[in-house]
Amino acid sequence: MLVDVTGTPDFTRQPKIELHIHLDCSLMRSALHRLGDPIGETDFRRIYTAPERCSTLLTYLMAIEPSCAVLQTAPALRIAMEELLRALASDGVIYAEIRFAPHTHQGGGLGLDEVMAAVTDGLAAGMEATGITAGLLLCALRDYTPEQNLPVIDLAHRWRDRGVVGVDLAGDEAGHPAAANRSVFNRAHELGLPVTAHAGEAAGPDSLREVIDLLRPARIGHGVRAIESEDILAEIKARNLHLEICPSSNIQVGVFGAYGDHPVDQLSRRGLSLSINTDARTVAPLSLSLEYRRLAKCFGWRAGEFLAHNLEAVRHAFLPASEKAGLSARLIDGWGARD
Repeated sequence: MLVDVTGTPDFTRQPKIELHIHLDCSLMRSALHRLGDPIGETDFRRIYTAPERCSTLLTYLMAIEPSCAVLQTAPALRIAMEELLRALASDGVIYAEIRFAPHTHQGGGLGLDEVMAAVTDGLAAGMEATGITAGLLLCALRDYTPEQNLPVIDLAHRWRDRGVVGVDLAGDEAGHPAAANRSVFNRAHELGLPVTAHAGEAAGPDSLREVIDLLRPARIGHGVRAIESEDILAEIKARNLHLEICPSSNIQVGVFGAYGDHPVDQLSRRGLSLSINTDARTVAPLSLSLEYRRLAKCFGWRAGEFLAHNLEAVRHAFLPASEKAGLSARLIDGWGARD
C-alpha cells in the first residue's frame, strides 16, 4: 500500500471532477464479465494491473497491453466506456474527461470512425445510466509519426459535437520529443480544438518547456517535475496553465520514491492551478476517493483544499462556460459545509 489510509474520511460521497483518466488503463472487471469473461478478482489483478512500483514509465505502459488487446472490437469499446462511467459515478465523480488513442483500437479491423461510434455509444449509455457528464479527449502519441497522428486531430474535429472536447499528446516523453508532432498540434489549434499534453513526468523541466513553447496547451498532464525549475513554475503560473496531477500514478512509475516526496502539496501551496486525478483505475488499482484519502493522510488536506482544486478543474475543463456554473454549484454544495 502506498499510504496507510486508516482513520481518514471515505470521500466517496463528495462530488469530484476527473480530468485525467485513460480508457485503456481503466478496463473494469464488470466489462469483461459482460463480454463473456467470468474472470475472478485475483486473475484480473494479475493480468491487468501493473506492479505497485515500476522501474520506468515504459514498464508501466507495457502493462496496458492486455487491456488494449481486449479493446479491439466495437462491443468491447462500448461496454468498457459504459462500465468506466459506472465506476466513476460510484466514486462520486460528477464530470470526467476520458482520454484514449483511437488509432490503437484498430487491431480488429475497425476504422477510426467505427472506433468513435462504439466509444460514444458507450459514453451516451453510461451518462444516461449514471447521470454524470463526461467528454472525450483523443490522444496523439509521441512514438507515432505526424502522418499517423494527424488523422486523430481531424477525427476529433469531426466528432466534436458528439462527445469529443479536446485532444492530448500522450506516450513516453523521455524517448520521444514533442517537437516531432508540432505540426499535429498546429492543426489542432487551427481547428479550434482545446489542447492538453503529457509532460514533466518521465522527463524533466526541459520537456515542459518544449511542450509549452511548441504545442501551446491549456493544460498539462502531470507536470510535476516543474518543481525542479523556478523559471518553469513561474511561467506555468503566469500563463495560467492547469496541471492534471496524478500522485499515485507518479509514485507507481518511479518519478518519486514515496508519497511524502511528491510535490503536489508544494505546488498547491504555491498557488498553481491543479486538479487531482487517478490516471488509471485498473493498471493502477485506484479510485479518486482513495487518492483523496492518501492526500489527507500524507499532507493533511481537508475539505478546503479538495474543493479549491475541484473548482480549478471545472474552471479549466474543456466545457462551455454555461455548463461550468452548475458543476461549480454542486461542488460548493457538496464540500462547502465540511471542515
